[in-house]
Amino acid sequence: MRPGRAGAGASAADPDRLQALYAATQELMAARTREALCDAVVATAESVLELPHVAVHFASDGRLAPVATTTVAAERFDGEPPVYGRTHPLWEVYADSETLRVAETDGWDGPVAAGVAVPVGDHGVLQAGRQGDGTVEDAAVELVRLLGTNAAVALDRLRREHRLDRLHEAARELMTATDTASVAATATDTAHEVLGLTINAVYLRASEAERLVPVGVTAEARTVFDDTVPDLGPDSPAWRAYTAGEPEVYDDARAVAEATPIRSQLVLPLGDHGVFLAAATEPGVFDETDLSLARVFAANVEAALDAADRQARLRRRERELERQNERLEEFASVVSHDLRNPLNVATGQVELAHIEVSGETERRLAEALDAHEQMEALIEDLLSLARHGRSLGETEPVEVASVVRAEWSSTTDEELTVREGVGVVDADRSRLRELFGNLLRNAVEHGGDRVVVGPLSEGFYVADDGPGVDREERASVFERGYTTTEEGTGYGLAIVSDVVAAHGWELELTESKWGGARFEIRTDG
Repeated sequence: MRPGRAGAGASAADPDRLQALYAATQELMAARTREALCDAVVATAESVLELPHVAVHFASDGRLAPVATTTVAAERFDGEPPVYGRTHPLWEVYADSETLRVAETDGWDGPVAAGVAVPVGDHGVLQAGRQGDGTVEDAAVELVRLLGTNAAVALDRLRREHRLDRLHEAARELMTATDTASVAATATDTAHEVLGLTINAVYLRASEAERLVPVGVTAEARTVFDDTVPDLGPDSPAWRAYTAGEPEVYDDARAVAEATPIRSQLVLPLGDHGVFLAAATEPGVFDETDLSLARVFAANVEAALDAADRQARLRRRERELERQNERLEEFASVVSHDLRNPLNVATGQVELAHIEVSGETERRLAEALDAHEQMEALIEDLLSLARHGRSLGETEPVEVASVVRAEWSSTTDEELTVREGVGVVDADRSRLRELFGNLLRNAVEHGGDRVVVGPLSEGFYVADDGPGVDREERASVFERGYTTTEEGTGYGLAIVSDVVAAHGWELELTESKWGGARFEIRTDG
C-alpha cells in the first residue's frame, strides 16, 4: 500500500471534532460490557474522525482477534475480518505500544490507502483508515491515539469491575469451606483464575514452630520450585509481612533472597493465620492495581479462615459435649441401677418394720421413710440433670394451662389458680412439665397457701404467698444443691433454670404481691 497526498474531508484538528471526541468518551465510560465499549469506539472513529475503515482487535494466545468493526471494514473481508499473528505489523503496535501509519509500512490487508494503528493499553489494537489516495493527517492521528488511550482506560475500569465482581463471588465460595485446608485450596484457585496470579500459595503458621507452611499451592508454583515448595522462616520477607501485618511488594525478590527462583513477589498477611504469596519469574510485574485487588482478595481469605476456625472450634466443642453426654448417661444408668435398687430394698424393709412396731421406734422408722423419700426425689432430680441438662427435644405449640394443671394434680391436692390468657408457648412438652413441676413443688414446700400462674405480655409467671426469697439470696436459689429446707433436694430450681435456658427464654425471681416468690419466664428471648 502506497502513501498518498492529503485526504479529503474536514480537518482533523477542527475543535468541533475534539469536543465531539470528549463527548464520546463519556459514552465509553458508561459502557457496561467490553463488546458495547468496543462498538462505541468504532462508531466514534467512523462518525467523529470520518475514518470509515475501523476495527478493534484484542490480544489473546499470541494473536490479535477482531472484536468490533465498522460495516465498511467488515465488507472488505466478506464479513470475516482477519486474525493477525505475531509476524504481522499490527502485533508490533500491540507489543511495543507504538503508533503505526500506513505511509510508513506495507503489509496491511485490503484497499486502505491511508490509515493508522494505535495500541489500546494491554488489551489490543485500534486501527482506522480510509480508501483512496492520501494520508491520515497528524492531527487526526493524535485524535486516534487519544481515542485508543480513552478506550484503554475504560477497558481497565471494566476489567477491574469484572475482577471485583468475581472476587465477591469467590468470597461466597470461600465462606462455604469447612476447614482451613479447603479455604487455602479455594483461595489459590481463585487467585489463579480471577486475578491471573498463576504462581501463588497460601502459607499458614505451623502450630508449634515459627514457620509458615504452604497449605494451598498452584501447579505453576510447584513447577518453579521443582515440586518442593519450601517452608518460610523468620528470616524470610513473608515472615516479616506476617509479623508486621502489612503487605510487602518486591520488584526483584533476589534483592532479599538471592537463591530464590522467583523475581517479582507480592506478600499479603492473612491476620493471625499466615500469608498469601504471589510471584512471577520476571522482575517488576506487580503494580498498584494488582496490590489493590490482592488486598480485597486477602481480606476475604482471612475472613474465610476465621470462619473455618470457628467451625473447627464448634466441631471440637460438639465432640466434647457428645463425650460428656455419654459419661452423663453412664452416670445416670449407675444412679438408676446401683443406688435405686438398694434404696428400694431399704424402703421396703423399713415399711414392714414400721407396721410391726410402735412408740419411739415407730417415730424413728417414719423419719427413715421420709429420708428415703427425699433420697428418691434427689435421685430423680439428678437423673433429670444428667440426662437432659440444657438439651432440648422437638418443640411444638403447648397449652400452658393444661400442663400446669397436670403437674399440679401430681404435686398436691390444694387449690391452684390459673389466670386467663396464659396462652400457648412453643416448647418441648416434657421439659415444660419439668419446669412447672419443680416450680409448683417449690411453692408448696415453702409453705404457701396460694399459688397463681398468670400471663405476662411476653410469657408467664408462677407466684405464691409464702415467705419469699431475700433479695441477696435470689441469685443463689438456682445454683445446684442450694436449698433452704430439710426436705428440699437443692436441684429443683436448677432444673427450672436449665429448661428456661434450653428454650432461649429468660428467668427472673422477684417478689409476689403477697410477699412471696414470683418466678417470671419471658419467652420472647
